[in-house]
Amino acid sequence: MDGNPVIESAFMQFLVIHTTLWKDDREEELTVVELPHNASSKRISAAAKSRKRGVTQFGFKTIEPGLEMENNLLGDYTASSSIVEDEMGERGCFFVFPNLSIRLEGRYRLRFTLIKLPSLCDAPQHMIPTCIASVFSEPFDVYSIKTFPGMIESTP
Repeated sequence: MDGNPVIESAFMQFLVIHTTLWKDDREEELTVVELPHNASSKRISAAAKSRKRGVTQFGFKTIEPGLEMENNLLGDYTASSSIVEDEMGERGCFFVFPNLSIRLEGRYRLRFTLIKLPSLCDAPQHMIPTCIASVFSEPFDVYSIKTFPGMIESTP
């Protein structure tokens, strides 16, 4: 392996990435949203899209009367590190999210938070997960089946 590794291999086994869904302006988390109890459909709709959003950033949210919480980000939010080769044959640390999907149409960003889990070698006062870094994806659009603009040409 050429060069110096950024993170030691033994350390990588304790790394995970937790994913949350955010509004494209990064001002509001939308991993979970509030929908009215009497909503006749849980499918993507303009009405559901305009409802008040909930907050889940490792905390609690007071639910207003007449509203219920609904997952907007579906699938596995957390991925463990894997040491594999990339498409160029270079070894690297990758985090794979094979089944993330978003329920409501809109414009979003994903926030990826890199967390180090404690190991048995850690001192007792360090037996809590540690946030190492966090980064937002570029904004992207989610469409309903009816409003999807179609496939775009693939790039070379």
